[in-house]
Amino acid sequence: MDLFNYNSPFSRFMMRLVDVIVLSFLTLLCCLPIITIGAAFSALYYVLLKMVRDTEGSIVRSYFKGFKDNFVKGTMLWVIMAVIIFLLYMDFFLLSNVGMDHSDLIRILLLIMSAFIIMVGNYIFPMQAQFENTVWGTIKKSFLVCVMNLPKSLLLLLIMACPLVILLFFPETVYFLPFVSVAAIPYLKTQILVRVFDRYMPEDSEGEISGETQ
Repeated sequence: MDLFNYNSPFSRFMMRLVDVIVLSFLTLLCCLPIITIGAAFSALYYVLLKMVRDTEGSIVRSYFKGFKDNFVKGTMLWVIMAVIIFLLYMDFFLLSNVGMDHSDLIRILLLIMSAFIIMVGNYIFPMQAQFENTVWGTIKKSFLVCVMNLPKSLLLLLIMACPLVILLFFPETVYFLPFVSVAAIPYLKTQILVRVFDRYMPEDSEGEISGETQ
């Protein structure tokens, strides 16, 4: 087998790797204003969902189309998530700096709650990119899909932890891993998300997940 043949596994892997690096750069660039983080990650998943299904066209053009189409709702979702993250941070901060009874139990409960919020959050921007819905509808459906697909939701959580594990055992990767992980981890997660979302694509009734893609 010709290693450098266009259709060889090696060539396809290298092309995907280049795509992931380009998407990482675009996402980081669009995250710089901070307020646009939601739109940036919605656009990232807009492209990744097409990429995993082998229906993507131009990566750059598709990314900026996804960014434009999801800007308003993606930004609103990000603001809501940022508030929740801040509140959780303050809870842990107060727990660490203010003497409380049963602080260990409270810390465990906060960790469990944080893990569940992260699990639901794993669906927020992909849902925004895939399905047409209101902001509240996206949050509600993300919660329901997370609960109804709990094993896959736990797997998504484990995938998110992969960079931390790699950094723990290979600290030298700190120079490039965070950059590549911006799109690489969502790409791995999208392999699972596509199988989850495809279960709901036929639904097209009011109040249900729409099969209409953006």
